[in-house]
Order: sequence, then C-alpha cells, then structure tokens
Amino acid sequence: MMKKVCIAMLALVLCLSMLASCGGNKDLNFGKEYRDLNGQMDVLLQLDAGNIDVGVMDSIMAGYYMTQDSKYSESLMIVEGLDLATEQYGIAARKGSGLIKMINEALVFLANEGTVDELAEKYGIKSEVCIDKDAKIEDMTADEAKDWEYICEQKQFIVGYTLFAPIAYEEDGELIGFDIELAKAVADVLDLDVKFELIDWSAKEAKLEAKAIDCIWNGMSITPEREEQMEISIPYLYNKQVAIIRVADKDKYTDKDSMARAIIGAEAGSAGEACIVKAKEE
Repeated sequence: MMKKVCIAMLALVLCLSMLASCGGNKDLNFGKEYRDLNGQMDVLLQLDAGNIDVGVMDSIMAGYYMTQDSKYSESLMIVEGLDLATEQYGIAARKGSGLIKMINEALVFLANEGTVDELAEKYGIKSEVCIDKDAKIEDMTADEAKDWEYICEQKQFIVGYTLFAPIAYEEDGELIGFDIELAKAVADVLDLDVKFELIDWSAKEAKLEAKAIDCIWNGMSITPEREEQMEISIPYLYNKQVAIIRVADKDKYTDKDSMARAIIGAEAGSAGEACIVKAKEE
C-alpha cells in the first residue's frame, strides 16, 4: 500500500514539474501565470472563452476588433491608459538580403504617390502610417546583391504572415488586409510576383533561414534583437502593446498591479509576450 502511495506521489510531483516547465516557472513582469498562445487571434478567443483573464496584443488589431461590428466589440475592451510598449512595425528578411532595400525603395515611392495612405485609410489606420518619404536607401553590398539576384531568379518573393486583422485576414475566402495589399503594391513596383505563406509566428526566423519564405510582412515590431538576427525595413506603421480584458472585469483590472493574480496570455514569440515575461539574463 505504501509503495502505491509513493508511486502516486512521485507521479504527482512529475506532473507538477511538467506543468511548471510549460510556462509556470517563467519570471513575469506582472500577473500570476503566463500562457503562450498560437496567434493574436487566439488572445481574443481565449479571453472571450474565460481561459485567460488578460490578453496582451497589438493596438492596431485590438482597436480594429473593439470598434468593428464583431462578436468581441461588446464583450471585450482595451484597458484605458495602459500602454505596455510603444513600437514601430517593420518588414524582415534574411540577414544579408537585398530584398529589404528594394522593398524600402518601393515603400518610399508608394508613400510619395499616395498609395500607402489610400490603403491605410481603407483599413482605418491612416494615423498609424510612419513611412519617411525622404528616406535615403543605401546601395546594396555584394552579399545583398547576391540574395536579390536569387529573388529575381525565382521571379517572386514569398511573404510569411499570420491571420491578424486589419493587417492580414480572410473575408469570404479571400486573403485581404493592409499588409497584404501593400505587399502586392510593392511587388508590382519591383516587377515580381508575390506569394503568401501562412506561418507559425514562433518559427518565423527558421522559415527565413530555410528560404521557405523570403520576408516576414505581418505587423512585426522592430526590436534590437530582431535587427541583429534579420534585415529590417524602414518603419511603416506605429503600434502599441495594450491589455485586453472582458467588459465584465473593467473595474477589476485597471493596471498591472490589479492584475497580480490574473492569468495573462499573448502570442508566443510576440512583442506582447516580451511585455509579460522578463528577459533572461545573459
């Protein structure tokens, strides 16, 4: 009998240890528990389902769903006055890729001719556009030119994206969104085709290195770490990381201190996750 009890206790300890390794042992900036999710859409789904208490995500996406006539506009809300981070979006390619300099040239051209503002107005984010219309793009290095030659030989570039309205989403079976249409406009300027590949956001760097995709064009926040790992374009949109809660909890969760006992969720590998989970010390 004693042996069975010991075995059961050992199994319980192992189970708790496994749960801790799945996120419970992470050092957090706020909240009692962090859950990494598959995408920003999952933040809304899990919050609405009551599986998390607070979601952290991009203000551009949050604002879209909180103001549009969606299932979330009445049940969820942004915590007012709590901006967890301010940032800019950029487009990423492999380190040493000349594609980014060509994209930069196209972005500046499209900004000056008015296409960028037209698309941004269509998707309700005109005030977030931040392309420098006078940006001077440096010439390619030899290595960058070699990668650009590879892109030209393929006659297309492959964009990695996740579903993230109003950046990239499906409507009536069609892939649309600000980034989707902007990527198509850039491809026209560069006289290339563009192919869109739905990716797991946490695997984006590996996809680039393996040439499964040629760029990440998906409302990606520019960070020093990403600038070290990848080639990043000039900024094209402003964004913030905001906290989303259920409307029923509007008086319960008003700041980070009030979220001390809350379960927090964000997309794995996202800027939102970086606001919640403390960075590892080197």
